[in-house]
Amino acid sequence: MNEINVKRMVLAGLAMLVMWVAVAILIQILFEQVIAPVFFEQTAQEMWLEIIEPGDRRALNFWVESFTSLLNCTLLIWLYASLRPMYGVGTKTALITSAFGVILGFSLYVNLISLGLIPLKLGLIEAVCEGIEFPIAMLAGAAIYEGQEKWGRPAE
Repeated sequence: MNEINVKRMVLAGLAMLVMWVAVAILIQILFEQVIAPVFFEQTAQEMWLEIIEPGDRRALNFWVESFTSLLNCTLLIWLYASLRPMYGVGTKTALITSAFGVILGFSLYVNLISLGLIPLKLGLIEAVCEGIEFPIAMLAGAAIYEGQEKWGRPAE
């Protein structure tokens, strides 16, 4: 159990990324486009457009974003796999790992807000969305890493 399966880790990182994108789309539609305007009188996209100029997106941008996202998800699966000996296999360890990621994400948004790079309202929207997206994606990635036969069973 102490050995990390690298092939499964990369596959689980990819599964986590796919789940993250799927959940992010749903959260963006629900929270950023429907709920946020009720409280903040504009969508998150409108807030982003106020602070950044949409650039000419090229294929290189897409590949860099995709690679770094896959790398981040794979590293988080590695963290999950590293925590398994201490906390066991399953949901508990995945949620502990996601708590680590959520705290890092929240601290990033706090830093961006304190630097004046994004407004408080936008930072709150993005942080809440990340707090919802992250655990769901982490659970999916961890389940793929473990495979159906081990998910939810106590540590051996």
